[in-house]
Amino acid sequence: LFVQAFLRPDPLAIAREMERVSDAGGRAARARTLRGALADVRVQIAFATLAISQFVMIATTSTSPVYLHDQGHSVQTIGLAVSLHLGGMYVTSPLSGWLSDRFGRLPMIVLGAVVLIGAVIVAGLAPGSARALIILALFVNGVGWNLAFVAGSALLTDALSPAERASIQGFADLVLGMMGALGSTAGGMILGVWGFAILNAVGAALVLGPLAATLFRRLALPSISASGSPPSS
Repeated sequence: LFVQAFLRPDPLAIAREMERVSDAGGRAARARTLRGALADVRVQIAFATLAISQFVMIATTSTSPVYLHDQGHSVQTIGLAVSLHLGGMYVTSPLSGWLSDRFGRLPMIVLGAVVLIGAVIVAGLAPGSARALIILALFVNGVGWNLAFVAGSALLTDALSPAERASIQGFADLVLGMMGALGSTAGGMILGVWGFAILNAVGAALVLGPLAATLFRRLALPSISASGSPPSS
């Protein structure tokens, strides 16, 4: 209801108008193959951001109810922790979108990675009895994921022509689903063998990958503006 009432202008209407103008202006750009699209630096950064942040977020939070239960916390505490984490995942979406438009996709990917790393470090180092601190870390974990996810998704859209978006974004969704499943499985195994602190340490180390790639590859993308730029035809 909120989206229906306040989402103005409708993105679908904008997309249709852009397509109409593009069709009227000349020949539409040919869609690249998946291999060709993946050779684009922007697509590489977007895929790495989406895949790793999804894996780390799922791995470190899907296991948190088990960890909290093992530490003697009540069902009410576990429910509150999960609810606030889910809230952090989605309630910041409008802010993440505005920040991505205002300051650019790559800075927000970096910010999301830094926030996510900070969250898993705090969760891993906090004593098991520190109820409030763990809940806060789980909430911030969701916020970091949201920043990275929104900025990464926007960067992926910027890098693709309209003819490429359905197939490449569909492939990205498939990868995200697989990383979520893998994250749940790996998170449970790591928690069972090495514990919650090691699980979060592994998560922080993994996020360093796309963070470093974004920082270094950003030098190769001087033309990306705050709102991104579509590939030339």
